[in-house]
Amino acid sequence: MVWALIDLIGGWKEVRASAGFSYQIARNGKRRIVPIEGYRSRGLRDEQWIETGVFADEKVSERFRNFSIDMTEKTARAKNKPKRVRLAKRDFAING
Repeated sequence: MVWALIDLIGGWKEVRASAGFSYQIARNGKRRIVPIEGYRSRGLRDEQWIETGVFADEKVSERFRNFSIDMTEKTARAKNKPKRVRLAKRDFAING
């Protein structure tokens, strides 16, 4: 609680929280990664962000930003698809 107050006064702002780490930036532009207390399984720290300011998964998130599964398209395709025609018994009759 006290550290949160000191960080607020010091000017640290959280940019992102991911994989058990809080990515923070100060008013003067410094970056730091702080582990989140009580987080069960932490992932890997993104050290590239400290050096460059760009997250490693930035390109992936840009690529799939507008991706969505729209169920209305699936139902529209199903409605336009022709139904199977049931064959009459006479189609199977043996001529003979």
